[in-house]
Amino acid sequence: MSYIEKQSTALVRVKLTDVGREQLAKGQLTFNSYVIGDSEVDYDYVKGWSQFLPNPPGGNTPATGEFFFYEADGTIVKNIYSKVLRPKDKQPFPSSFLLDQGGNYLFELNQQSNVQLIKGVVSNKAADRGFFSGSTAIEGLSAVTENRFIKESGTVDLGAFNGDVDLTTYIQGVIDLGVTLTGATENDYIIFTLSNSTLGDVVGDSMTAATVNPIYNIVSIDGTSINVDRALPILTASTGTLINYYILPGGNNPTDSYYGFDTMAPYWNTGTLSFDSSCDICVENIPVWNMNNVWTENMAGLFTDVNDGNYHDKDFFGSEQYAGTKQFLGYNQPITVVQSSNELSNSYIDPIQKGVSIIHYTNSCISNYYGEQFLIDEESDKLLSLDIPVMWHRRSGGTASGTTLGMTFVSDGIEKNLTYNNSIPYYDLKEHSDLTLTPDLPLVVGKVFPTLKMVVIENEELIAAMSYKSNRNYTLPDLAGNLLNSVDGNCTGVLNAGEKMFLTYWLENTGTTTTPTLPCQRYTVLENNTTSDKDIEFRINNVGELPYMRKLESLGYDGYGFFADKFNILCQKVPSTQSRPISSQWRKIDFTTTDITELSGETINPILLENQNSSNTNFIITGNLYNSVSGDTFNLGQNLDMSTGLYFDKMSFGDERLFYGNLRTHIGATIYKTLFNINVDGATISTSSNPSFGEGEDRFITEIGILDNQQNLVLEGKLSRPIKISDSSTASIELTIDF
Repeated sequence: MSYIEKQSTALVRVKLTDVGREQLAKGQLTFNSYVIGDSEVDYDYVKGWSQFLPNPPGGNTPATGEFFFYEADGTIVKNIYSKVLRPKDKQPFPSSFLLDQGGNYLFELNQQSNVQLIKGVVSNKAADRGFFSGSTAIEGLSAVTENRFIKESGTVDLGAFNGDVDLTTYIQGVIDLGVTLTGATENDYIIFTLSNSTLGDVVGDSMTAATVNPIYNIVSIDGTSINVDRALPILTASTGTLINYYILPGGNNPTDSYYGFDTMAPYWNTGTLSFDSSCDICVENIPVWNMNNVWTENMAGLFTDVNDGNYHDKDFFGSEQYAGTKQFLGYNQPITVVQSSNELSNSYIDPIQKGVSIIHYTNSCISNYYGEQFLIDEESDKLLSLDIPVMWHRRSGGTASGTTLGMTFVSDGIEKNLTYNNSIPYYDLKEHSDLTLTPDLPLVVGKVFPTLKMVVIENEELIAAMSYKSNRNYTLPDLAGNLLNSVDGNCTGVLNAGEKMFLTYWLENTGTTTTPTLPCQRYTVLENNTTSDKDIEFRINNVGELPYMRKLESLGYDGYGFFADKFNILCQKVPSTQSRPISSQWRKIDFTTTDITELSGETINPILLENQNSSNTNFIITGNLYNSVSGDTFNLGQNLDMSTGLYFDKMSFGDERLFYGNLRTHIGATIYKTLFNINVDGATISTSSNPSFGEGEDRFITEIGILDNQQNLVLEGKLSRPIKISDSSTASIELTIDF
C-alpha cells in the first residue's frame, strides 16, 4: 500500500530499509544519527487551511497536522490533513529537513537517552499433539483412531493368539486378525491392548484399562494373517474376549513419509517467491511427536552368544545417530556418587546414564509450531506436561490396586542450567503431584529443554516401558541393599574388600500367557569399603510401588495389570576400580519361594514381595550362593529374541520413532525491541529546508530517518499525519522496531 491509512491519532510506521537489511545481513547495522523530515508538507497549501480554523468549543486548537471546520454547535464538518506515504523498502532520502539554529539537519543519537533496548516475551498455547484425545492420564486416555494419527485399527479375539510361529528365518509370531488390513504395510507397528477372560473385552477408543499393551513390528502380511518380529503370547484360554489393535506407521521417518512429506520441496511454492501467488506456503500439521531411545551401553545380558552369533547390540541400535545429542547434553559426563540416606544406606542407584529417550518435534515442515521456545511459567500455570500410556510403579493408589492406565509428568517452574554447559537452560520433569505416592516430593524423571524444544527422559525404567521391544508397558521399582557380615563365616562373603556389586532383577513368567520382558533397568550398586568380606541383603526399595502387579490366584482377581511367577536377581561383582559391569557376566539367581508366592507354583503376591526382609525371606546373596550360579549367565538376547548379525533389519531397541503419548505446552518468543525517543524542541529546531517554508512559521514533521555511521538511511519512521511544532512547543516521537 502507498499511503498510511487514516488514523485517529498520530502513529508512526517504521520500516528497516533495503540498505538497513543489507547491513544487518553483513553484521554491520548501526544506528548513529537521525534527521527530521518534512518532505511531504506543502507549507503554501497549509497556509490556505487556516480558514478552517475557527475557535472550536472550549478554545482548544489541535496541533496534530489536522485542520477542523466546526459548526456553531461544535460538530466537525470538515477534517483536513496531509496524507503521508508509507515507508518503503527502497526508501528515498528525505528531500527536506527541519534545521536547528545553526542550519544543521543531522543530529547524533545518544545511546543513553535516544536509543533503548526493550526485551519482552510473547506466548501462546500450542495445540495438544499426540495419539490421544484431550483426556489426560488422570481421567484415563482415549485413543484417536482417525487416519490422520494411525493407519487403521480393529478388534481381534484373544483366541487368535494360539502360539503359531514361523521359523523360516527367525522366530516370528503369526496371528490371523480375521480381516484383511487395508492401510497397513510391512514394517509398520501393531499395538495389542491385551486383556483376559476375567477383565473381559477391551474395545472402543478408551485406553483407561490398565493392561499390557505390547508393540510388535509387522514382518509380512498374507491376507488376514500377519507375521510379527517375535513370538506372541498364547491366550486361547480367553477365547471370546475381544481386544483392540492399532497400527502405527513404520520406517525410519514416519513423521515425513506418513504424516508429512519425505522432502522439503513440497513445502516451498516457488510461485510465491516469484510473486505468482500470494501467501501460498504449506503449513502441514504433523500431529505427533518423535521419540528416539538412545542406549550407549549394552543392557544386562546382551552379548555375543557362541550359538546365536553376534546379537544386534547397542552399536547397531536404531538410534545410534542420536548418541551425539546425549553427549551434547552432558549425559556421558562422570558423576560424583552421593551415598543414599535411606535406611539401607550402603547402596546407591547407578549414576551412569546408560540410555536416554529424546522426545522432539522434527519434520520437513517449515512452519515453526513451537515458536522460539517452550514457555515455562509456574505462576501462570504454564507448564509442559506429558501423558504416557504406561503403568507407572509410583502412581498412587496402593499395591495391586491400579486400574487406570497412564501417568502424567510435568515440568517444574525452576529454571536451571546444565553444569556441563551452563548456556543450556532446563527444567526438571517430574511426576504429577496428584498422581504420585509422594505428592510433596515428586520423582524427577528427566529434563525439559525449553530453548532446544525437546524433552529428555532420564529414568531408564520409564524408557524401558516406552520401548517397543521391551514386551512391557509397566515400570519396576528400585532395589535397596545393605552389607552384612558374612552369613557363612569368615572369608566366605560375596563381596571382598575393594569390590562392588551391580544389582537388578527380572520378573519372569514361565507360562505361555506372557512373553519374556526386559529386566529392571535401574542398577543398585553396593561397594565394600571395609577390610572384611561382606554379604548383601536386598529388598524392594519401598512399599506401595507395585500398584499394577497382581496375584492371579488371589480372591477377587480383577484382571488388570501384570503378573509373574519368578523373582530373579541379576548381579555382578567387579573390582571397585572397574567403572562398568560387563554385559556377558551377569549371574541370575532365582529367589522365588513360598515366602512371596504363598503356595508353590503360584504367581508372586506383590504385597509379600514389597514387605520382604532378609530375616524372613532370606533375600541375601552369600558368597556360596553367588559361586554356585557361576554358570547361570543371564542371556537377554535369547530371552527377548534379539536380532543377530544376519537380521539387522529386525526390530530392536532404538528403533522407536514415534512418541506414543501426548505433549502439552505453551510456547514463547523473545522480542527485542529497539526504541528511539526523538524529542523535537520547537525553540531549537526553528527552520526548514523545505522550499515552501516561510521563516517564522509553524513547522511540520512527516518523518524521522535513522542513519548509520556512513549516513546511509537504514530505518525510516513515517507519521500517519504531520505533527505541528511551534517555537513554544516540543514534539516527542517514539520509533520502535522489533527483532
